[in-house]
Amino acid sequence: MTKVGFVSLGCPKNLVDSEVMMGILARQGYELTPRADEAEVLVVNTCSFIEAAQKESVDAILEMAEHKKFGAAKKLIVAGCLVERFRAQILEQVPEVDAVVGTGEVERIMEAVEGDLRVLPAQPPAFLYHHLTPRIVTTPKHAAYIKIAEGCDHPCTFCIIPQLRGAFRSRRFESVLREAENLARAGAREITLIGQDTTSYGEDLGLRDGLAQLLGKLAQTDGLLWVRFLYAYPNRVTQKLLET
Repeated sequence: MTKVGFVSLGCPKNLVDSEVMMGILARQGYELTPRADEAEVLVVNTCSFIEAAQKESVDAILEMAEHKKFGAAKKLIVAGCLVERFRAQILEQVPEVDAVVGTGEVERIMEAVEGDLRVLPAQPPAFLYHHLTPRIVTTPKHAAYIKIAEGCDHPCTFCIIPQLRGAFRSRRFESVLREAENLARAGAREITLIGQDTTSYGEDLGLRDGLAQLLGKLAQTDGLLWVRFLYAYPNRVTQKLLET
C-alpha cells in the first residue's frame, strides 16, 4: 500500500482542502503517514497570502524535495495558493516537483498522484466540496471546521484572495447541515464555520441573512454545543445576525 504524507500550511480553509485530498486518497487505498521519511508520495499544501507565508511554503517544498533524494519519496506534489500564483515558476525552478494542484483542482489529487497534473486550468478556481466529498478530519475529535463558502468578491487592494480562490460561492444550505450532523455523530461538539467572508453566505443562493439562518439551524443540531464562524466583514453584520 502506497504511503502518502502531507504538509499543510496556512489557514483553516487550506487545512480543509488538505483533509479533502487525504479523504480522496484514503478512499482509493492510499495509506496516510505523519512521517515524511517513510512517505512514497509527499504533498505540500501551500499558502502565499503574505511574503512570510510564501517563504515558509518554499522552504517546506525544498525540505520535502530532499526526501526524494535521500528518503522513500518517489513523487512530490505541490498544492494550494502558491500554485495559483507561481505555477510555472514552481515547475521550472524546482525540478523535484512532479505535479501541481491549484485551489480549484483539489478533487484532481488522484490525477496528480497517479498521472501528471501540470497544465494551467482554462477556468478560474471553482471547486467547492460538499457533505459527500471524502474528507479525513485532522483536528481533535471534539472540534472541526466546516467550509461554508469559497472565494471572495471584495476587491480589497491589500488582498489577493479573489485571484487565489476565485469568485465567492456558497455551499448549499442542506449540505452544510448534513455535514454538521455527520460531524456531531462522530463526536464533534464544537463547529467553526469558515470562509473568506462568512457574512456573505447565501447571497449567491438568493438567501437573505443566510449566515443567521444557518446558525439558527445549526443550533438545533443534536450534540453540538458551540458554533463559531470566521472570517466576517463588519459591513455585512446585520441586526438579525447579532440577535442570532
